[in-house]
Amino acid sequence: MDTTTLRSRITGSLDALLIGDALGCPVEMKTPAEIRARYGTLRTLEDTPRPWWRPAGLHSDDSQQAVALCDALLEAPDDPAPVFARLLVEIYQAYEKGPGQHGGHRGTGKNFRVTVDTLVAAAGADPFAGAQPTAGNGVAMLAAPIAWRFPTEPARRGRALLAVARVKTTDPRAVGAAAAVVEAVAHGLAHGSLRDIDRGRWIDATAAAERAAGTAGTDGSATHAFSRALTAMLARLPCPRAEMLEAIEAVAGATSDRPVGPSAGYALGSVVTALYLALDAPTLERALIDAVNLGDDADTVGAMVGAVRGPVGEGGLQRPGRGPGGGRGGGVAPGGVAGGERGALVAHGRAGAPRGRGLSYRPAEVSASRMAMPSRSRPPRSRRIMAQMISSRASGTSGREVRTRGDSSSISRAMEAIGVGP
Repeated sequence: MDTTTLRSRITGSLDALLIGDALGCPVEMKTPAEIRARYGTLRTLEDTPRPWWRPAGLHSDDSQQAVALCDALLEAPDDPAPVFARLLVEIYQAYEKGPGQHGGHRGTGKNFRVTVDTLVAAAGADPFAGAQPTAGNGVAMLAAPIAWRFPTEPARRGRALLAVARVKTTDPRAVGAAAAVVEAVAHGLAHGSLRDIDRGRWIDATAAAERAAGTAGTDGSATHAFSRALTAMLARLPCPRAEMLEAIEAVAGATSDRPVGPSAGYALGSVVTALYLALDAPTLERALIDAVNLGDDADTVGAMVGAVRGPVGEGGLQRPGRGPGGGRGGGVAPGGVAGGERGALVAHGRAGAPRGRGLSYRPAEVSASRMAMPSRSRPPRSRRIMAQMISSRASGTSGREVRTRGDSSSISRAMEAIGVGP
C-alpha cells in the first residue's frame, strides 16, 4: 500500500470516529420516537440539550479516550496499558470536580467513573486495578487506534488490545467486541473496502481475543458470546434493516440480565449493530445518520460506525445509491475517503458551530486538533498524535518504532497531509 493511501484511510477512520461521536451526542439515551419528534431525522450537528449542554460538534469521552489511546500507543507501543491508565487519570485531574462532572471526561458512564476513581486511588501502582466486570462497549468505542498503529501486524494488534482492554474490563464479551472492531478497521485500511472481508478470519480473530481474555483471569462463563453474536449477524446478511435489528436485539437479550435494544451499551447489542451498519449502509454518511438515529448509546454507535467505515468510504456491502432493503441512500461526495481519495467527508466538527450546519465539510475542518477538546483536558501531545501515528506508519516499515517526535519536518508534512495546523 502506498503512503498516500494509508494516510488517507487512517485520516478517514479518525475523522469519521470523531464525527459519529459528535453527531450522536445530542440524542444519547433518546428513543427513536423522541429523536423523530425533535429532529425528524438527525442529519446535522446540534447542541446537546440541557442539563448536559455541549456546543454542536463537541465530542464526548468516547473520542477523548480514543485520542488518549493514540498517545499511549505512540509512547509505548508494546506496553500501552500503563500509559493509557495514566492518561485517563490526567484527564480526570485536569478539571475541578463538581455535581454531574467527572473531571475533564465528558458524558461518562458509571463503570468508567469507577475505573478512573480506582486508578486515581492506586496512584499508578496497578494500571489494571480499576477493571470492571462489564460487557459494555467501552473498549470497542476507543480501540480503532490499535489498527491505525499496527495495520499489518495482527499479533501486535492482539497483544495491545488485550492489554488496553484490561484497564477497563474483565469480561471477554467486551474484549471480543473490541477485537471485532479493530480487525474490521485493519481490513479497511489494507483493502479500502469491507465487501471482501474474510468472515471466517474475522470471527476467528474475535474468538481468539475472547480466549486470551479468559486466560488473562477474566470470567470465562460467556467467553464466546460476542463471536457467536457476530457469526449470527453475518449469517443473516443480506437482510432487511428492521429484521436484522430485531435479530440483534434478540441475541443480545438472550445473554443479558436486563432488556437491551440494538443500540444499548451492551456489547452484543451496540457493537454488533455498529458493525452491521458499517457493512450494510451504501455510504459513510448514510451509515452515520442511520447509527445515531437509533438513539440509546447513539454517540458510541456513531463513533464505532465511523471508525470502521471511515477508511473505506463507499466500500460497504451496499452499492452507493441503494439504501438498505433497496431504498435510496444518502451520499458522501464522490471519491470520499475510499481508494485513497480524501475528497469531501461528511461533517463539520468545531465547538460553537452554528446550529444545524450540514454534513458538507472537508476533513481538514474536523481534524483532531480542531474538534474542540479543551486544552486542559487534552492528553499530552494530542494535537500531534495523528501526525506522528501517520508519519510513523506511512513509512511502510512493519513494526518500526515511532521516530518522528524530534523530526519537525516529517511531523509538519504529516500534519499538513491530514489538515492539522501547527
